[in-house]
Amino acid sequence: MRLLRLHHGLAAGYSPLRVRQDARRCFSSSRVYNELTPFTRRLFKLPSAPSPPSQHHNDLTTFLSYAEHISLPVASSVHVGTHYEYTVLKTLRRYALSLDRIGGRDDAGIDLVGTWHLPERERERALRVLVQCKSLKAKVGPNVVRELEGTFRQAPVGWRTGETVGVLVSPREATKGVRDTLARSTYPLFWMTIERDGTLKQALWNARAEELGIGPLGVETRYGTTEDAESGSITKEMILTWDGCDIPDMDRVEQNLVEFAEQWVAFWGMDLSEIQKGELLDAAERVLPYDVSSQLLNRTVSDADRKKVIQALQERLQQQPASE
Repeated sequence: MRLLRLHHGLAAGYSPLRVRQDARRCFSSSRVYNELTPFTRRLFKLPSAPSPPSQHHNDLTTFLSYAEHISLPVASSVHVGTHYEYTVLKTLRRYALSLDRIGGRDDAGIDLVGTWHLPERERERALRVLVQCKSLKAKVGPNVVRELEGTFRQAPVGWRTGETVGVLVSPREATKGVRDTLARSTYPLFWMTIERDGTLKQALWNARAEELGIGPLGVETRYGTTEDAESGSITKEMILTWDGCDIPDMDRVEQNLVEFAEQWVAFWGMDLSEIQKGELLDAAERVLPYDVSSQLLNRTVSDADRKKVIQALQERLQQQPASE
């Protein structure tokens, strides 16, 4: 039997998780985070974001506005499913997952795709992620695990790597059959129970996922109070942690990536357009025999190599017509 890490509070046969008193954090529903440019994505070897399945909405706020505009019934399967997908996307941003919705006729059963920027993997080593959302009232069986395994073979370009994980998300906790199938799988898989309001209640992952270097990943139970302080209601939710500490959310990760990309360009001492930044990266990859982003991070690019890259870029720019 393969190892299955079970994290959802106190369970028979498992040691109690650490409990911290922590005020419930609130997050804006508006999309205010940094959009990564094609250059920044390429610098950190991040796959290009797929085309959205809808031109009318790209997050929960815009979807609710659009649904109201077209009088989409709240109880319809489209409303329930789309609302849940955006809720999951928003919740998982808290734990450094950058996800895009791709659900549609040709989605191969995948609802969300993206990258997971865990500490120590924040930049070019981010995990690729395939997400299936099961917004069902009834319990789901082991067949959903096999369906998720099938998505690996049909994943979009950029997600067909040896460091791609599959995540099943449902408002209901995993049944014993699901847990057993998850444990036996040869694919790196997660199960997350996320309620319809976005509260994380359970997180499971198998031994194959552990092999991708996520050993420090853990779960804690945290308590807080409702927004109405007078009611005195206590809230409880699960929080993903890394080596016992909070995982920086995706807003912070994106800010760090943008700042590092700016530092990377500034290192070469040239004022460049977005297109020219890509050509600078081309020149660096041609001239330097190593990973240019990680080497610069470690400050190991020599002055001689720096001059070679700048010369190669200048020669390239001189060959271009003035209109470029």
